[in-house]
Amino acid sequence: MVMRRFLFILILSACAYLTSCSQQTFATASSDGITCTLSFSAPLVANQSIPVIVQFTRDGQYVSIADVALDLQMPGMTMGSSRPMAEAQSDGSHTANVLFTMDGEWSIVVTARSAQEPVRFVINHILVSP
Repeated sequence: MVMRRFLFILILSACAYLTSCSQQTFATASSDGITCTLSFSAPLVANQSIPVIVQFTRDGQYVSIADVALDLQMPGMTMGSSRPMAEAQSDGSHTANVLFTMDGEWSIVVTARSAQEPVRFVINHILVSP
């Protein structure tokens, strides 16, 4: 009986761990009717390269955007920022790897070009774990 209970708890713990590891984190911001969505495919942890997919939509339809850059900033800190350029993908999305150098609250400013005019999205309150 004790062994069964132990195995049951072990299996539940493993399922909870695997579920938490596989969850994607999303962040969004809107500007001039365009929504920018960042999809992080790994937990937001300091000092680890984290893949991110950037998508732009208007009324549920993808919007063509070029020259996408992400500016990672830590509010209240006077330190350099990380500014990775995102690579355009054939499906209209953009991909990049981001690196948060400290745990805490971060902001990401996404800049790009839409139909020859600049667009800017500010995403605040991104929490990074140690």
